[in-house]
Amino acid sequence: MRARLLIIVLGLLALTGCSMTGGGASGEPAANEADATFSLRMIPHHRQTIDIAKVAMERSKDQFVVDVADKIATAESGEIEQMATYLRSWNIQVPGDDPHGTHKMAGMMTAKDVETLKGAQGKQFDDLFLATLSRHLRSGVDMAKDAQAKGEHIGSKALAGKIIVSQSEVLDQISAKQKS
Repeated sequence: MRARLLIIVLGLLALTGCSMTGGGASGEPAANEADATFSLRMIPHHRQTIDIAKVAMERSKDQFVVDVADKIATAESGEIEQMATYLRSWNIQVPGDDPHGTHKMAGMMTAKDVETLKGAQGKQFDDLFLATLSRHLRSGVDMAKDAQAKGEHIGSKALAGKIIVSQSEVLDQISAKQKS
C-alpha cells in the first residue's frame, strides 16, 4: 500500500506541475511530497477513528469513553476539512470515503479489528475501544511527527503539531484511566 500511495502522490505531482512547487503570493513555503502524503494518509486514518468513535458514543455506558470518543471525533472532523482544503489547493484529489479500501494502510485497524470491536459488549467493549484507540492514535502521532520532520508547508506542519499535542493528551488520559 505504501508503494501504491507513493506512485499516486508522484503521479498527482506530475499532473499538477508547479502547483506544489511555488509558495504562492503569501510567501508561504511550498508543499512537498511529505505534506501531500501526510494529508492523503491522515484523512482515511481520521475517518476510521471517527467511525469507531461513533460506535463508542452509541454503545458505551462509560462516560469517560463517550467523552473521549466525542472529543476525538469532533477534533478530527475539523482536521479532515483542513487537510482536504490543502489538498484541493495543491490540485490533489481528496481521498474517497472507502473504509474497506484503507484497512491495509499502515497505522490502520484491520477489518477484523473493527469487527471484533463492534462485537464486544459492556466493559469488554470499553476496554477494547480504549486499547484500539490508543494504538490508532499512536500511529497518527507517528505520521504527524514524520510530517513535521519532512514537510515544508507551514499550515500542514502546524496541523501536524496540533495533532501531536491533542492526540498525546488523549493518550495520556486513556493511560491514566486504564491504570485506575
